[in-house]
Amino acid sequence: MIKIKIHDPLMGKNRISFQGFLMLKDMFRDYSIDITDSDDFDYMFLGAYNILDKGLGLQESIEYGLKNINDLARGGDCFIFDGSDSTSLMGSYEVLEQSDAKFLFKNQLLKTREDYKKKTSFNKWFFGNGSDLDLSYDITEENWNKIKLSGWNLGYMAPNGFRPMGQKWHPINPNKTIDLSAIYSADHAPSKDHNAENASHYMNHRHGAWEVIGDNPGYTFRKDKLPYQEYIQSLYQSKMALSPFGQGEVCYRDFEIPEFGVAMIKPSMDIVNTNPNPYIENETYIPVDLDWKNLNEIVIKMLDNPNKLSYIIDNNRKVYDELYSAHNFCKYWYDFFANLSGVDSE
Repeated sequence: MIKIKIHDPLMGKNRISFQGFLMLKDMFRDYSIDITDSDDFDYMFLGAYNILDKGLGLQESIEYGLKNINDLARGGDCFIFDGSDSTSLMGSYEVLEQSDAKFLFKNQLLKTREDYKKKTSFNKWFFGNGSDLDLSYDITEENWNKIKLSGWNLGYMAPNGFRPMGQKWHPINPNKTIDLSAIYSADHAPSKDHNAENASHYMNHRHGAWEVIGDNPGYTFRKDKLPYQEYIQSLYQSKMALSPFGQGEVCYRDFEIPEFGVAMIKPSMDIVNTNPNPYIENETYIPVDLDWKNLNEIVIKMLDNPNKLSYIIDNNRKVYDELYSAHNFCKYWYDFFANLSGVDSE
């Protein structure tokens, strides 16, 4: 039995990383993994709350993470989890590189270490560059082998808890009147990461889609921000819906859209790796350019192919049902430990 102690599992962004472990604690025991509160443990899990503080300068945040690893792991084997929304390694890679942590786990990663060599704002590839904190990482092969996917992403989460346990696919509306739903929040309160302003990058991307749509794109649409219930009603009336990036690539909207029987349009996820990974271009979602320049062309093209739209909706739901389950999450971690050097399989 592998014994895992999770420190501060519900504090701040730790909840994002560790919610699944807590909800499935009993099931994990069937996979020879014991989530324990005891000081008798094999591995200590530390989350973003313990290794990152974006309210500090970047170097101060790194020192904060290093100190916590030293104080909390007490020389034991430590796994660190960066539960941030994106593929960015900002702050967490430095902590991995400069500490004795065995692994760094992310919900999303870029597919290769070469992808991290391009300097971008906050190490977010979709933000471009030109911020006060442009970062790139030349990751050694040794360290790349220490950076792993967590087996968890927002597809598992819902406002009322664990999504796969309560997922319901609503009947598909046969009388849709809106070609494209582009309803989301595009504004962001002033915010900073490590003393560098980051809200403008978020807003530029999201407002960019509305600007491309304009006032007369040749199809019916709704755009703007609406109260949640109005948004859901409008979504149910839509044939397609946009899911832009936010502070990260994956968001709740990616799973709300198929829930209400709508085909999702999203900037290409081809460079992103996550597990589970439901993002299959032209099979589960419709990819568009990051700058939205081909959005109107794609929408009009898809309106001429209603059978393809129906296929994407149905296939997105099918892939979700296949990938997201309590068993799959537990098995992911069983397989990880089974392949870890020095661990005996049961």
